[in-house]
Amino acid sequence: MDWVPDHLRLFIVIGGLLLLLLLAGSLIQKYEEYTAARRLAVQRLMLGIQRIEDALELSRAGGLPVGVGKLLRNELLARYITVRQVNPRQPNIHQLILQAEERARMEPEGATAVNAGAFNSVESLNRYLKGLNEIYGLLEGRGLGNRLAAADRNALQLKVVEFQLMAASSYYSRVATDYARSGDWPNAIRAARALDSFMMTRPRSSATAVGLRNEARQLLQAVSELRMPGEQSAASDQQDA
Repeated sequence: MDWVPDHLRLFIVIGGLLLLLLLAGSLIQKYEEYTAARRLAVQRLMLGIQRIEDALELSRAGGLPVGVGKLLRNELLARYITVRQVNPRQPNIHQLILQAEERARMEPEGATAVNAGAFNSVESLNRYLKGLNEIYGLLEGRGLGNRLAAADRNALQLKVVEFQLMAASSYYSRVATDYARSGDWPNAIRAARALDSFMMTRPRSSATAVGLRNEARQLLQAVSELRMPGEQSAASDQQDA
């Protein structure tokens, strides 16, 4: 480059350096964008994981319908594996995957009815109902819901609703009956009304749901007439006579 004048040579050198700086800046910016996108993806995955973990914990005492617990445990495992694929350096990810594998393997197949003995207070009942609400939403969501056939998803959601109805029925019927036995009719009526109101918030989407709603109505009618559930009303006794 001896033939190039000194001032042009300086201009070329400075221009080359500027070009290198621009290229380096662009690469750094692209890398930062990639890192930010990866971090955001992991954050979203971990939030979804926490939502599933919370729902399982809330609903653990009362039990889950057949297939639901296994489905959610396998979903957790798949999401932890995805986190590792996105960010292999995620803290404790290998341990979390091993733990998720073990829990998926140990998760019970499920139950055909609610564990009624799990609810000794309205707080414990509401905790369980909240967990089932979360699971219903997870089944409806774009992630888990889209991986299920529509018929399978609807069947699982129906079972989740039935478990909610069974849980509420077992708790409030027991409370209302206990109050009625002790002659505390105002509280018996209050418990029966709470059950009837809850039943009205859920669809009559199955024979089980219809049967439980009818039982709730019969309970409310009985205690409103100051009689024990199952006893005939005075009008029925007169007709029989």
